[in-house]
Amino acid sequence: MKTTASVPPTHGLPTIFQGRWFFVGLALGLIFMSGLGRRAARSDYHPNFTRFFPAISPEASYYPTVDEMCAIVRARCRPDQVLVIVGGNSVLQGVWQPADLMWSRRLQEELGERYCVINFALRGATPTDGGAVVAEVLRREYPRQIYIANEKAATGLFPLGGQTYRSIFWEAYFKGRLLSDRHRNEWVRNELTDRQNWAMTPEIVGSAWLDDVLRFHDFWNRLSFEKFNTVPSLFAPAPPALFSPRKLFTDEEPDGTNLTLDQRYLPAVRETEMKILRGTTILAYAPVAGGGWQMKAGLRGQLDNVYEQAFPASLHRRTLLLVGRDSSFFRHQLTAEELNRDEQGIHDMVTMLRAHGYAAMDYGADFTDEDYADRTHLAPVGGQKLADAVAREVRSMAEGLDYLK
Repeated sequence: MKTTASVPPTHGLPTIFQGRWFFVGLALGLIFMSGLGRRAARSDYHPNFTRFFPAISPEASYYPTVDEMCAIVRARCRPDQVLVIVGGNSVLQGVWQPADLMWSRRLQEELGERYCVINFALRGATPTDGGAVVAEVLRREYPRQIYIANEKAATGLFPLGGQTYRSIFWEAYFKGRLLSDRHRNEWVRNELTDRQNWAMTPEIVGSAWLDDVLRFHDFWNRLSFEKFNTVPSLFAPAPPALFSPRKLFTDEEPDGTNLTLDQRYLPAVRETEMKILRGTTILAYAPVAGGGWQMKAGLRGQLDNVYEQAFPASLHRRTLLLVGRDSSFFRHQLTAEELNRDEQGIHDMVTMLRAHGYAAMDYGADFTDEDYADRTHLAPVGGQKLADAVAREVRSMAEGLDYLK
């Protein structure tokens, strides 16, 4: 007698959860979400954008995407303007400068309507982070552009940027939106095959590939910015305001002008600040006979190498790198030899950067104690001085690059 195989009961499950229909529904859902993500990335949803202040930055677990930042640029920069993107760290972001007194706003006023200044600086970022990536992605769409970043003397520049903001680089790199550069490709291979990092490689590459298909980062960023936020942080308000959309979070940057000198240069940390200042160039330089300082030969070779490779060669001429000084309050406490060494480090870095084709300048030589709000960050009055100096350099670059025809 023939027997037939029994069919497992479905226990009344709806048809959509049975067999292939489940996977059909899953695929349709992913396609729908991908469409929403792509739609989210097409337009700017930061109508009053000034900068990525802490509540809308990675410090609060909000990671701007490349397309999100490109949309910010497109909404503000006309095709007939020279695009000026500000990258770099908290000094250029404008810490101790309220949004209406930011140095980059003064820079826009100085440059006028022929230029469009966008501030994408991030706290703790390096020159090749964030804003540098977006500028490169927009290189064809905005061929007349200048990128600005900052760094301390005797410091290297690295093609992949810092770890904190590297997700922005990976996104653009693995989506094929950056220039193909032999040196940078080698840095990427070394990074992903290093024994300390190899376990992260599938996540880095896989996440970039999945996001290229599904656009979940753009979708979630827009949802949390416009509808509701679910990620607690030191910079988000306490519940229930925590769940408010991030567009309602405000830029609470205080005004450094309101601080007394003792508040700017706290007595309790002055000794530590002096150690940091003295340590800037102490390991990079050796005294020479007859007086003066000389960068150590091995370090000079290393810096030459990373300066050449930090940006693709075709982008060097349109990149302005600023080398800053710490507050004169602390610099006046250096010995004559220490001050000479510090100045030599600043001079050498500017000279070396220019030798590699970058525009480079230093600032702070004529700044006063009142121009700073702490050892490194500028109060609004110092920001105005910086903007005036940078505006002159930007105009000179624009003329040299033939942008003003």
